Amino acid sequence: HTCAVVRCGQTTCLGVDCGDEPSRPRVKHVDSHTRHPLPPEIIEQRLGMVKHVRPELLRYHMKFRFWFEDYTKDQTGHPSHYNLDRIYYQTEANAGEYDVPPAFNLPGQEIPGYGKWPANTTTPGTTCTGQCPDGPDCECVHTITYHWNVSNIRLLYAGGHCHAPSCLSLELYRNDTGTPQLLCRQLPVYGNGTFPVDKWDEAGYVTLPPCLWGSLDEGLEEPVFLPENTPLFSIKKNRNTHLGHYGEMASWQMRGVSFPAESQAGVFV
Repeated sequence: HTCAVVRCGQTTCLGVDCGDEPSRPRVKHVDSHTRHPLPPEIIEQRLGMVKHVRPELLRYHMKFRFWFEDYTKDQTGHPSHYNLDRIYYQTEANAGEYDVPPAFNLPGQEIPGYGKWPANTTTPGTTCTGQCPDGPDCECVHTITYHWNVSNIRLLYAGGHCHAPSCLSLELYRNDTGTPQLLCRQLPVYGNGTFPVDKWDEAGYVTLPPCLWGSLDEGLEEPVFLPENTPLFSIKKNRNTHLGHYGEMASWQMRGVSFPAESQAGVFV
């Protein structure tokens, strides 16, 4: 039985495997980027990280509730529902995952994949404000951008996927007029710890609310139809002032239909 993943650092993860005897944990160390075992000397340096592994088995329950409407057809044969096709694109240029490097190379700590990057020089994609790299007001952001075209799409849902806590924002734009038009901006929302007044508001909890389109009666913006060869681009930002994030993602998981709203008036989608 796996007890826990105790701690992840910039380049390593420390896992504790309880095995058959919870009182005698076996420590496993792997590189968080390559998932390969670490050298023995690195393992020895990190053994002090395990202070105590609690023997209790952590149990939790998940509850799912689904709302649905019965599928019907009217007298003309038009259906009450249409399937929302999955529409998927990646800001990381179809790499699946990508690495966000630290803003600066620290003395004696080489950035994986960047060789001997010069000190006091921002890594590619990084912009900073304040007195950097050591000033108290130094703030740095890593940005990636990706462009692609879509045809005949009416978005009903757009959910950007990124990893906390360094993820700052994901933005999706259309650009068929030369003036970018924002379609969706996603920003992390952090819990304030007002439990039990609000049972969902846990302290430090983070969520990334998606973008939804629908009817004005539902309090939603009406969806926009994207015709043939509509240019889109995505901008993804991560905080990387002091640490990078290896295995980050910036994908858009979306749902929509392939026809404009006017052609199927009154149909639920």
